[in-house]
Amino acid sequence: MSDSLVVCEVDETLKEKLKRFRFRKETNNAAILMKIDKEKQMVILEEEYDDISLDDLRNELPERQPRYPSCSHTFLHY
Repeated sequence: MSDSLVVCEVDETLKEKLKRFRFRKETNNAAILMKIDKEKQMVILEEEYDDISLDDLRNELPERQPRYPSCSHTFLHY
């Protein structure tokens, strides 16, 4: 009755990379950009960015192809 629909799998190396990214200790801005591989029906890593601003990341995203960013952004409190 409660069958779950699996559309795409997530690549195992990407899962590990996201786990390390989530708990990283660095204080600079970083991002991971993911996309879906249609042939494999899998979410894969497209590119990693280190020390990138949000505006630069926005410019890196293609206009008509879906991408899924994960961002780590530092907030400065004065």
